[in-house]
Amino acid sequence: MNAPAKPLILYVEDDPDTFRLTQLRLQNRYDVIGAGTDVEASAKLKELGPTLYALLMDIELQGSSLDGLMLVKLVRGMQLGRPVPDYAKAIPVLPHLPIMVMTAYVTRYSEADVKPLGATQFLTKPIDFTRLNLALAQANIQSVMARLATQPRGR
Repeated sequence: MNAPAKPLILYVEDDPDTFRLTQLRLQNRYDVIGAGTDVEASAKLKELGPTLYALLMDIELQGSSLDGLMLVKLVRGMQLGRPVPDYAKAIPVLPHLPIMVMTAYVTRYSEADVKPLGATQFLTKPIDFTRLNLALAQANIQSVMARLATQPRGR
């Protein structure tokens, strides 16, 4: 008998050590897959978007044209204010997907900066995994409630 599938999380993170640590810490509850660049993130969002339980997004993505906040805006269906690269044009709009924005640059970014862009939570690095797990659980409850509120009521 196969074990039930774990909820799927996409973590967009350019530091492989941070990704591996997070994957290790969350693996008991979630399947965590990674993307290290905006190109990889765009491809995985196109492929897996509607099946994702949550999106963990690093802000600073070395070697990428789009940073994490721009990717969040695209997932929320917002305009970037600049041309969208071809590889990112088909990113699905996912209004109810919980998005946890994470950064080590706390003097440069704040919760007030990321919430209006569509972030569900703002977390600082190093990651507090108890706080991340609570944020994931809370965000998913809110996401389910939002989806239920937008569904037509039938009799």
